[in-house]
Amino acid sequence: MTAGHEEGYVELRDYARAVAGRWVGVVAAAAAGLLVGSTVGLLTPDAFESRVSLYVDAAVVAGPQDPSSAAAVRTTVLPSVAALATSSTVLTRVGAGLGLGESPSELADGLEVVVEEDVSVLRVTATRPTPAEASAVARAVGAEVVRRAATLFAGSDGPQLRVTPVRDATPPVAADRPTVLLAALGALAGAGAAGLAAGLAELARPRVRGRADVARVTGAPVLGLLPAAVPRHGRRSSARRPASLPQRAEEVARLRLALRSAVPARATATAPTTAPVTAPVTPSATDRAPRVALLGAATTTTELAAELVTTGPAVVAVDSPDQLLAAGPLDGVVVVADGRRTTLAELAASTSAADASGVPLAGVVVDGLLPPRAGLRTALRAAARGHATWRLDGRPGAAATVGAGHRASGATTGVAVLAVAMTGFTRPLPMGLVTGLVAAVALLPLWLPVVRRTRGPVPLLALAAVGVLSGALLAWAHSADHGFVLNGASVRTSTVLAAVGGVGVLLWARTVLPVPVLGVAFGLGMLATGLLGAPGTDNLWKFQLSAPLMVIALALAVRRGRPLPTLAVLGVLALLNVTNDARSAFGFCVVAGALVLWQQRPGRPGPAPGPRRWLVLPVLAALAAAGYWVLTRLMLAGALGAEIQERTAVQIAQTGSLILGGRPEWATTWALAQTHPLGFGLGIVPDSRDVLVGKAGIAVTNIPTAESYVQNYLLQGGVELHSILADLWADLGPAGVLLGLLMGALVVTGFAEQARRRTASGLVCLLLPMALWGLLFGPIASNTDTLVLALGLLLLPRRPAEDDDSPGAGPLPARRPLGAAA
Repeated sequence: MTAGHEEGYVELRDYARAVAGRWVGVVAAAAAGLLVGSTVGLLTPDAFESRVSLYVDAAVVAGPQDPSSAAAVRTTVLPSVAALATSSTVLTRVGAGLGLGESPSELADGLEVVVEEDVSVLRVTATRPTPAEASAVARAVGAEVVRRAATLFAGSDGPQLRVTPVRDATPPVAADRPTVLLAALGALAGAGAAGLAAGLAELARPRVRGRADVARVTGAPVLGLLPAAVPRHGRRSSARRPASLPQRAEEVARLRLALRSAVPARATATAPTTAPVTAPVTPSATDRAPRVALLGAATTTTELAAELVTTGPAVVAVDSPDQLLAAGPLDGVVVVADGRRTTLAELAASTSAADASGVPLAGVVVDGLLPPRAGLRTALRAAARGHATWRLDGRPGAAATVGAGHRASGATTGVAVLAVAMTGFTRPLPMGLVTGLVAAVALLPLWLPVVRRTRGPVPLLALAAVGVLSGALLAWAHSADHGFVLNGASVRTSTVLAAVGGVGVLLWARTVLPVPVLGVAFGLGMLATGLLGAPGTDNLWKFQLSAPLMVIALALAVRRGRPLPTLAVLGVLALLNVTNDARSAFGFCVVAGALVLWQQRPGRPGPAPGPRRWLVLPVLAALAAAGYWVLTRLMLAGALGAEIQERTAVQIAQTGSLILGGRPEWATTWALAQTHPLGFGLGIVPDSRDVLVGKAGIAVTNIPTAESYVQNYLLQGGVELHSILADLWADLGPAGVLLGLLMGALVVTGFAEQARRRTASGLVCLLLPMALWGLLFGPIASNTDTLVLALGLLLLPRRPAEDDDSPGAGPLPARRPLGAAA
C-alpha cells in the first residue's frame, strides 16, 4: 500500500474543489435527475383525497401499574389509535365491506394518518383513483376506528378510551401531482450523487493541483504554477494556435528567476559531463552556472526543460529518480508535478527520492493547469475529469499548513457544527429519511479516512451493511404471510445507517471541534427533536428536555476541566430528574457522579499492564449492581417521592423485579425469539399469531393491562420492543444482535481506556450508563442519539496519542504530511 493511501484524507476545501472541478458531471447528473423526477411525476396517475378527523379522549393511564405510564400518553394512546387506522384488522373489514378486492397492505399504502398531539386529533386521509372511492374509504376507516377503539385499554368500568368523529369525510379533491417536487428532488439527488462521487474520487486518488496540496507533502517552496499549452480550437485547423503561450511564457520567465534565487551559481571548476542536457553548458575556470534537475512526478519534463533554455541555471530533464545519479553533478532538484495526473503519493515518492539522492531539493513546480481562455472542448474535458485549472488553483496565496499546528477554517468549523447538530436531530423526515443519514452521506469523503484510523467503526459499518441486507431478505421471506409497511422499513433502515454513519461524522468532527462545542451542538440537535414533539406531552422534562439538557450541561462542564463543577452540575440534574419522575435519568446522574469520583482515587494514572488493564470492567459491574440495589431501597423508602414509591412497590409486587416491572417488553421479546429466532425483517407487520405469542410471553409479568400494551403498542403496525438490541434483532436478525453487542462492547472498552488514564470527562461518564441502558431498555427511535454520541466520543485511534495525559474523548491525533516520518 502506498504512503498516499495510508495517509490519504480529504478536507472540506479539497471536497469543494473536487466538486467544482468536476462541474460538468454535477450538472449532467442534476439534469438527468430532473428528467427522471419530472417523468415519474407526469406518469403518476390521477388521484383524489378525502379526509376524516377523529378526536381521541386520552384518559388511559388508570394507575401506576399500567406499563404505559413508563412512556407517556403521547407514545401509547395516540400512536395506538393511529396505528389502528392502518392495521390489518381494520383494513380487512373495510376492504370486505366496500368490495375493493385489495389486501390490507395495499389499502394502507393509500392512507395517511397525521397525529396532532396538542389537540388529540387524528386526521386520516384516503387517496384513491376516483372521488367516490376516496370518500367511501375515508368514511369507512373512520367508522371502523371509532368502533375498534372501544376495545383498546379496556377497564373494569368500561373503555378507558373514546374516539369521536370531529368531521365526517370531506368532499374529495384532486391530489396534487408532485411533478415539481419530484423534479426538484431528482435534480438535487443527481447533483448530490455526482458531488459525492467527485469527493470519493478525490479521496481514492488525490491529485496535486496547487500550493496547499504541495504543502501536505513537503516543506519545499512552490516555485511556479504553470498553465498548460492547449490549442484554441477554431473552425479551421490552420487557425489553431496555442491560446496559453503568452501567459505560459510569462510564468516560465518567473520560474527562471525563481530558479536563479533557489539555486545560486557555484564558484568551482568541474569537468564537462556526458549526461544529456537541454542547453549547452560552458564552464569557466572560475565559476559555472548551477545545474538543476527537473524530476518528473509521474510526468515528463522534457518540454519544460526546453522552455527554460536561457542564461542562468542549466536544466537537466529527469523523468525518474533512478536517473538522478546518472545526470552528473547537480546543484539542486526541482520536482515537477502535473495537475492533470500527478497524485500526492507520486509527489511524495519523488520528493523522498530527491532527498535520498543527497542533492538539495530546491522546490516544486505544478504544471498543466488549464488556462482561462482554453477551447470549449478542452475546458469541458478538463471539467469532466477534475483537472487543475488556473481559475481555481493558480491564484497566489499562502499554502495550508498540515500537522499539529493546523487549525480548521471557519467554513470547516461551521460545517462540522451543522453536521453534528444534524446527527443529534433524529426526527424522521419525509420518505423515512433522517437528517443524520443526510449528513453522513454528504460528508462521506471527509469522515471515511478518519474511520480507517480508528478502532471499531469499520466492523460497525460492515455489520450495518450486512444487517440491512439480512433485514431485506427476512422481509422478503416473511412477506408471503405477513403484512409489509414500506415507510416503516425506510425509517428503520435510515435509523440504522444514520447511527453508524453518525459515528463517523462525530469522529471527523473530533478532529475539528473541541469536545464542549461538539457536545453542545449535538445536544441542541437533540433538544430540537424533543421540542418538536413537546405539544401534548404530560411530562415535558422527562420525555423532551432531560436527555438533551444533560448532554449540553455536561459538555459545558468539560471546559472547566475539574471534577467539582461536573459534580455540581450532576447534582442539579439529578434533583431535577427525581422531582420530575425521571427515575432512570436520576440513576444516570448518580452513576456518572460515582465514576467521576472514582477517577479521583489516589494513585498514578497511566497504562496498566496485564489484567489490571481491565480493572474498570468489574468496577462498572459492581457499581451497576450496587446502584440498582441502593436506588431500589431509596425509592421503596419514599426518599425520592411518594409517587415513585407507590409505582415501584406495585411493579415489584406484580413482577418480583423492578426492571421487569418497569420494562416488561423483554418478556415479549423472549417469547417471540423462540418462534422467530431469525427475526422478522424490515417493515414486517406481526400477524395475529405473533400477537398471541407476545401476549403469552408478557403474561408472566402479571400486569393487568400488559396484553393490551402488546397488541396496541409493541406489535401494532410493526415491531417495537422498547430496546435497541431487541429492535435490531427483530429488524435485522442475528446480524442486528451482533451489531448491538459490538456497539455495547465498544462503548465499554472505550470508557475503560479513558478511565484507566483518568481522563473520562463527566459527559463521557454520563453517556456510558445512558448508552447501555438505551441499548437494553430504550426504543431505537428515541435512544439511538445518546448511543451514537457515546461511540463518537469513546472510540479510540488505532495509534494512540503519544501523550497519555491528553484529555479523553478529545480531538483525534492530527494528520501529518505524507512525507513525514511515522
